Amino acid sequence: MSNKTHTTAVVLIPPETVQPPIQAIRQIHDRNFRRWMPHITLLYPFAERHDFASIIPALAKAARQISSFSVELTRFDAFKHRKWCTMFLVPEPEDEIVRLHSVLLQHLPDYDDTARFAGGFHPHLSVGQFQHRSLHAEQQRLQTEWQPIPCEMKAISLIYRSSETDDRFVVAEQFSFQTGD
Repeated sequence: MSNKTHTTAVVLIPPETVQPPIQAIRQIHDRNFRRWMPHITLLYPFAERHDFASIIPALAKAARQISSFSVELTRFDAFKHRKWCTMFLVPEPEDEIVRLHSVLLQHLPDYDDTARFAGGFHPHLSVGQFQHRSLHAEQQRLQTEWQPIPCEMKAISLIYRSSETDDRFVVAEQFSFQTGD
């Protein structure tokens, strides 16, 4: 079994051009706003940084098996935890992200933590944490104000955080998907 750490991950990052409305919400509601960029988690926890050289070929190979695809961030949903809730944007349709996740697990089966939830892998882009009593009202308010955002997903990103990055995640490497060309 490979060593895993919560300081690395494989994610989908929406293009910077579509991030401002997402970041406006996250800045107010997401306690991890400074630590994470807007993202959809694929594999987390992930390999330690000293193992990146051995992992990179598998990530590159997996990315080459996927074609660029579009999703739209149209609606909010939430995971309910014991004392609080995580609100997130749902990328629709989910099927290409679920397929990507499956391809990644074919190449890196030891990193299946995101597949082990009761409902399996559930693609989402977290926007904040809320108390149970305020969740419904905040979700309705945000949904009413929200303008759907189309996103072209062209790559997966291998990210890490450390004391060198002021404990913020940064992109170590990106792996492009196939293009239609």
